[in-house]
Amino acid sequence: SRSGSRESLLPPAELDLTGDKVIVRPVHGSVVGESVPMVSPQVITAEGSRSFSCASLAERDRWIEELRRTAQPNKDNCERLELSLTLWVYEGRDLPPRRRLRCHLQLDGAIFARTTAKAAGADGQLFWGELFHLPALPPARALTVALCRDDRPGSGGGSGGGSRGTAVAAITIPLAELAASRQPLERWYTSSGASGERAPAVRLRGRYRQVRVLPIVRYKELAEFITFHYRELCGRLEPAIAARHKEELAGALVRVLQSTGKAKSFLIDLGVAELDRFDDHEALIFRENTLATKAIDE
Repeated sequence: SRSGSRESLLPPAELDLTGDKVIVRPVHGSVVGESVPMVSPQVITAEGSRSFSCASLAERDRWIEELRRTAQPNKDNCERLELSLTLWVYEGRDLPPRRRLRCHLQLDGAIFARTTAKAAGADGQLFWGELFHLPALPPARALTVALCRDDRPGSGGGSGGGSRGTAVAAITIPLAELAASRQPLERWYTSSGASGERAPAVRLRGRYRQVRVLPIVRYKELAEFITFHYRELCGRLEPAIAARHKEELAGALVRVLQSTGKAKSFLIDLGVAELDRFDDHEALIFRENTLATKAIDE
């Protein structure tokens, strides 16, 4: 039911987005069998579900937004929650020795992504070091990281068609726990229901974001203020906030000004201000944690 072409989305008979129970959610390429894992949209309707592969991250984001807007034409006039999960799967310990294992990432029981399959060492240690960013998520209560056996030869990549494998252990984390911290939460999580003296554990670092979005008309005055006064705003905030807050602020400013057509002028003005500020220290230009460098990264 997958399609590599956007043309299959165009005929109305192909995909009915009417009704109250249409769900548009991202599904990672490691689940649907992409050779280069990325997130693609999946549309769930009363008739079933369909997934569509995208050629780039920008195309993915555009299709998720357009599909959701088609299913909910009045989206911009409604208050809503935008949900996203960022999760680093670092390593495991006390795992079954020499077994090929992968982690299945599930939200309320639905699988959204998988790590690659790797063999644990004789000491039960295994390193994945994989990052997953899942935007535009449906509401969920818990994240489950299931450790599954994958003993098939040559199954180390992200492909595999979505076979679940045999579960060895599972870790369940309330998403409210990951949402409570403004910074990603990192710790070792011990699995439950595992036999043996030492239960398998996985080191994870994650952040679950719940962004409350108001009707678009409520942002009109703010967008106008940012568009015409961003120089003064950045000048006042630059020396007063920490580097981690600069990254978040710069990203928000870029997105707002991109929507009002002023992103190019914004970057030019910040760049010129950066050159003026480090006139005598050229080696530091665009090398420090400034709003200019963070905005350019965004």
